[in-house]
Amino acid sequence: MWLLKTGTPLKRGHGYWTFIVILQGLIGRGFVSGEFLGGLDNGTPGKVSQLKFIQEPDDYYYAVKSKPTLIVCKAVGAVQITFKCAGVWVRQHEHTNLELVDPLTQIRTLQTSIEVTREEVEEYFGSDGYWCECYASDRVAGTPGAVTIKSKRGFVENAYLKRRFESEPFSARVKLQDQVMFRCLPPEGKPLPEVFWLKDGQLIDTREINFIISSEGSLIINQARLEDQGNYTCGASNVVTRRLSEPATLTIYVNGGWSTWSQWTSCSADCGKGFQRRQRTCTNPATLNGGQHCVGDDAQKTTCTAICPVHGRWSSWSSWSTCNSDCIHHRRRTCDRPSPANGGEYCPGSDLDTINCTGGMCRVHKVTNVGPSEVHPSRQEAREAKNTENIAMYVGLCVAIAVFVIVIVVIVIIVRRRNILHQRNLQDEHLPNGNALHSHSHSEDEKKVKNGSDMLSVPPDLTQTVVAVQGPNSIDLPNNNHMSHINSVDKLPTYAEIAENRLSASYGTNTVNSKPHNMDSSLNQNLDSSVEKLTIKNDKNTLMVTPVGSCNHGNHRPPSDVGDSLMDSRQSMMSVQLPSNIDTDAVTWSTFNHTGGRLLIPESGVSLIIPEGAIKKGQTEEIYMAVCRDDKDRPKLTDKQTILSPVVLCGPFCMVLMKPAILSFDHCASMRQGGWKLIVCTSDTPLEEPPQWQRTVTLGQETINTPIYTQLDPTNCHIMTEHLQRFALIGEAASAGRAIKILRLAAFAPALPPSMDYSIRVYVVEDTHDALEGVIQMERRLGGRLLDKPKQIPFQDGGNNLCLTIEELTPGWKSKLAANYQEIPFRHIWSGNQNNLHCSFSLEMVDVVQDKISCKIQVYQKAILTNRQLLKIGANFKEPPTCLTPVSTLKGRASTVTSTTNSSSGVSSMVTLPDACLQNFRLPSHIRNQLCMLLDTPNARGNDWRMLAQALTVDRYINYFATKPSPTEHILNLWEAIHREETAVTDLMNILRVMGRMDAAAVLEKDIGSWL
Repeated sequence: MWLLKTGTPLKRGHGYWTFIVILQGLIGRGFVSGEFLGGLDNGTPGKVSQLKFIQEPDDYYYAVKSKPTLIVCKAVGAVQITFKCAGVWVRQHEHTNLELVDPLTQIRTLQTSIEVTREEVEEYFGSDGYWCECYASDRVAGTPGAVTIKSKRGFVENAYLKRRFESEPFSARVKLQDQVMFRCLPPEGKPLPEVFWLKDGQLIDTREINFIISSEGSLIINQARLEDQGNYTCGASNVVTRRLSEPATLTIYVNGGWSTWSQWTSCSADCGKGFQRRQRTCTNPATLNGGQHCVGDDAQKTTCTAICPVHGRWSSWSSWSTCNSDCIHHRRRTCDRPSPANGGEYCPGSDLDTINCTGGMCRVHKVTNVGPSEVHPSRQEAREAKNTENIAMYVGLCVAIAVFVIVIVVIVIIVRRRNILHQRNLQDEHLPNGNALHSHSHSEDEKKVKNGSDMLSVPPDLTQTVVAVQGPNSIDLPNNNHMSHINSVDKLPTYAEIAENRLSASYGTNTVNSKPHNMDSSLNQNLDSSVEKLTIKNDKNTLMVTPVGSCNHGNHRPPSDVGDSLMDSRQSMMSVQLPSNIDTDAVTWSTFNHTGGRLLIPESGVSLIIPEGAIKKGQTEEIYMAVCRDDKDRPKLTDKQTILSPVVLCGPFCMVLMKPAILSFDHCASMRQGGWKLIVCTSDTPLEEPPQWQRTVTLGQETINTPIYTQLDPTNCHIMTEHLQRFALIGEAASAGRAIKILRLAAFAPALPPSMDYSIRVYVVEDTHDALEGVIQMERRLGGRLLDKPKQIPFQDGGNNLCLTIEELTPGWKSKLAANYQEIPFRHIWSGNQNNLHCSFSLEMVDVVQDKISCKIQVYQKAILTNRQLLKIGANFKEPPTCLTPVSTLKGRASTVTSTTNSSSGVSSMVTLPDACLQNFRLPSHIRNQLCMLLDTPNARGNDWRMLAQALTVDRYINYFATKPSPTEHILNLWEAIHREETAVTDLMNILRVMGRMDAAAVLEKDIGSWL
């Protein structure tokens, strides 16, 4: 036996651990007391860390008949690790121990493993299954004061794989370029078998984009090619064995196509009527594997007419000419009876005949040839052409001389006129009345007026504050983003001037020069809300943006303090990356990690869910979201298209998520009547450039290559995407039926009592949270007051304008210029690119003692009597104006707001929530994983993830989920985005029960039933 000297520590080496193992055996048999080892933890060669597990048993192990399964535990700071399986301690000699020491940190790690055989699992009949867990102690078992920790349980099941496939693939015959799917459900087995496919005995590489294996095991061939023909075999394998299904043959047929027509043949007749032919062949492409032959004729025949040639014939000879000095006379004839035509031959012979006229007695010249002359007609034509050319040369020479003379005369006239003007100027300089000086100053004034430089000579004061007020957009210039400038010399202009400048006209941009004014206390109260978000330049020329605060009256703060506080709150990359035209109250961002989270702009009704696992573990990403309210950000539409949602910007563009995020926003399409063709448009143009939009998907026309999935509810649109960019929902009327979109009407007027005139502005915007929020934010800056609750009105496609009439006006007021009736053109509402579209009614005060006004504004669509709405206008100028909030203006619409973990959003509005709503996701991670394990596996009853998608009404395009590794996880992520009500989890549990999945419902009830 082993003897130790009292007080002498035993050094820990290989002998030490051998000694410990022997002592553990002796303690187990009762020969040595555990107190004997009390002092063995003193001399430590390496660093001893706190007791903890670094490797625990896995959730599931599978035992094979010929190979036992190995369970391993590792712990730091442990002296002994023991296993307990199915409630029984595993004997010590069945443990295998291994000590590991990190060479850098000198931290000791103890690794212990055991083997579990298939027979041990079969002999256990417990209802909870065969399980194992390990215990780590910092002292040998039985030693007083020992600290012991327990690991999680790992379950061991017997592995198997049945022979028969639940569903085998069948042979298919498809057309070239069509999509084909071989359905396969693998045999039942544990662990779940992995599905693979063979083509002609060779493993299919799923990295090729044309082949996709769905989560249930089916093979999808996106576009069938000729090289894809062959025998396809479905295979399933796990740790037990591998199974193969019967092969299925894929035959790809090709329907024949006509080649192009050949050229027409020449006409069969040389003169008169004949025939022409042309042919084509069925070789473009040729038929293959029983494909259909080309439909139609392979030859065409048509009639033709060939023009007959006309040969020339001579006319009769002319009479003989008189005898010339050479004693010769001649005669002529022409080839014109008929003339040659259509390729006919010219008359044979000569056209000139010459003979001696004295019968041979002339002595001047003797003509030996008394026959007809051989002068060819072509020579005669050459002589005539030469004469004609000489005439043309003479005419051209005469014209050139005339032009030269005219130019000389014009030059002389111009020189004489200049001399006359110069003499007159010399005479004017000697006049005594100073006309020359007067003329000079007049010309200088004209130059100033033309150049726009008629200004004071005093140098500008660069220290003065310049306030830039953003004006409303012009109806003629929908992308007008210019700003009116107010140059302040003494102090800021009064609020009344700003309101009068911006509210007096319906559209346009004005420039106002400020003057000194006295600002009373009531004006100071409204100034805080009226000059919000003005861009201010200080003496250092640095841009500052004042924050959007709540409705505070008083507590005025200098612009510099406000700007500094906001700049401190926006020390983020977002303040640099986002475009300058984005409203600060429509932006939010946060830092996310592997656990995911949720971004929300509650006033705009826009949210973005980043699911767990979308960002790589160990990384963090800063993600932002904004609503683009500038006119230039809206897509350019055709006359038939209309925008149905806000333009939402998500970024950064360069980031690609590992799992699809879910973007949710409102839309204003009336889905009750139908008649819509809906399109999702996206743009990844750089932020500072005007967006270039492209059509990403038309709902109902998706394919497995479509990069996004769109779920459309009656009032909301949910988009699943892995790429962050700009998004917008566009609609146009379908071929049958009339599309209807819902508009929101809102009437505003200045909050200050009118002097003489009163302007009522009626806004016509899309019925979305953000459209109304944009109007409210603008009117809050202008100091406007809401005259009636915003109301809905349907607007139907068809070209009918929107009409507005003002009625029952209070006595003491009258409409200026009798403008009681106005129309907004149909195209401005349906396909226009202006956000805050409105019209104005200008009223004039007749009775100066009036302190209130009331009237009614009828709004209806022309020729459609059912589309009608009534705004009841009422304002008491003695009552103080109330704050505008989107919650008070949207009746029946409440935003569900969820806070974001790690939120670093700057200006976005966030709401404090009850404790039940503080979590980002309804389902915890472990519950979600268990549901995915239960529902991802397809079964014969069909109550798997496919039935869940159908029950949650997200099965519009089921193939999108089928191509994902875990369809259930993506369905639950979409469910998280759609259902934010308090009873969502309870409803999900009831759906699972109706599906017949009591096991899945039990998971919800067991783990989170305490707060359901």
